[in-house]
Amino acid sequence: MTLDQASKIVDIWGKHLEFFNGKPLILFSGQISESFLPFSKKIIEEASNMIARRHHDNGNQLAVDAIRTGIAGLMMYVDDEEALSKAANSFSSERWRKSFLPKFKKLQKDNESNF
Repeated sequence: MTLDQASKIVDIWGKHLEFFNGKPLILFSGQISESFLPFSKKIIEEASNMIARRHHDNGNQLAVDAIRTGIAGLMMYVDDEEALSKAANSFSSERWRKSFLPKFKKLQKDNESNF
């Protein structure tokens, strides 16, 4: 992987975390299906480490810390079967639905209030 490719992957991963993660995080109760990732965990981690090393070598510790936080976000993504099985159990629970469904609307309202 080239540094340019790694940079693009890290940029896409960052946007994914910023704009996509909210509802799946609620839907999957913190264990999101790996298939929702824009790239495999291995590719994201490899690219992130490559970019973090570059920032470290340039003395930019803030960027290194931000990238490490992004790498930690990969822990939310688990095997598809595991995520879907847990979600199926959650969806069948009326208590879960009453607790989590309003959070979906709140995310939408929060986005609308920013405009």
